[in-house]
Amino acid sequence: MPNFIHRATVAVGDIGKAVVIAFLVLAAFVPGLPPAHAADDGGVRLVTQNMFVGTSFAALVAAQTPDQVPVAVATIYNNIVASKPAERAAAMAREIAQYRPDLIALQEAVILRTGNGGPATTVRSDLLQSLLDELARLGQRYRAVAILPLFDAQAPSTLGFDVRVSIQNAILVRAEPSDAIEVSNLQIEQFGIKLTVPTVVGPFNDTRGWAAIDVTIRGQRFRFVTTHLDSNVPPIRVAQARELLLTAANTTLPVVMTGDFNIVVDSSLDPSFPAYQAMINAGFTDAWRSKRAPDPGFTCCQAENLLNPSSLLDRRIDLVLFRGAFGISDISLIGNQPADRTGSGLWPSDHAGVAATLRSPSRQADNR
Repeated sequence: MPNFIHRATVAVGDIGKAVVIAFLVLAAFVPGLPPAHAADDGGVRLVTQNMFVGTSFAALVAAQTPDQVPVAVATIYNNIVASKPAERAAAMAREIAQYRPDLIALQEAVILRTGNGGPATTVRSDLLQSLLDELARLGQRYRAVAILPLFDAQAPSTLGFDVRVSIQNAILVRAEPSDAIEVSNLQIEQFGIKLTVPTVVGPFNDTRGWAAIDVTIRGQRFRFVTTHLDSNVPPIRVAQARELLLTAANTTLPVVMTGDFNIVVDSSLDPSFPAYQAMINAGFTDAWRSKRAPDPGFTCCQAENLLNPSSLLDRRIDLVLFRGAFGISDISLIGNQPADRTGSGLWPSDHAGVAATLRSPSRQADNR
């Protein structure tokens, strides 16, 4: 019987924090610094981007016998390879670099590995590292200050090797001394409530969580949070959102929360809309709605193979929410136009990214 190995079992609490420390030691850092730019006018610039794994896991969930699992795993592997992760990461980097964000929140920053006999260690693609490398090539150097390990599983395939898929979220900070971005109080947690799907080789745990840092930049101090809520079961999504408010958002500091919330926020009929309403009731402002309404600002979702010629984005689920001493100066979508596709005709991700500039109310008034 195939041995389907789950490694996304970091416990919330002391064990989870120990793992966090280990991940921080290994966090990617790209040395060297680009020159400062006159465009740095006091705003806090940020981008949130779901990078897209490159496949769904439907083939694995649908497997009815153990013998079907290696076939499903081969399908997952081939789908990820066909999505050309490095090419897509380069396209995302080009879009992000135009905004020179101080902070970047990433979801679904997947690492694909292969191997035989033991944990797979041969890296076939690494979305996060590819993004960092391309940003550096463009003169935009960032360091990963938070890496949140989520789903990590390995199983045999019909391709002659085991396939390991590791999904992580991350927070990147621009490495430029002119900004003197100070980071402290790293927190990373997995949600206590998560989706578990039975399969023929054991439970498939869709682990989700959040990462947060306290940031001081240009005289402003705030907490920056990224998350990726459950995409399948609305009650789980609502519970995770409420947990987020009780944990990551539990501070007297101003808070900026970003990520893929998987909530159709413009429809009160959506069964997970109470999660969005809870965040608004907790004092958060939806940056897109505040600045761009009635523009729908759709961020999801392109076809799974990313080859649809016209955009299929039809819902807004990637959000920038803020509470406290901020105003919204500007917000826009990236990677959502046909011209943004790669040379192979692929959309950079199945999600559009969101780029925003926040300012303190006093600076907001000065710029009117």
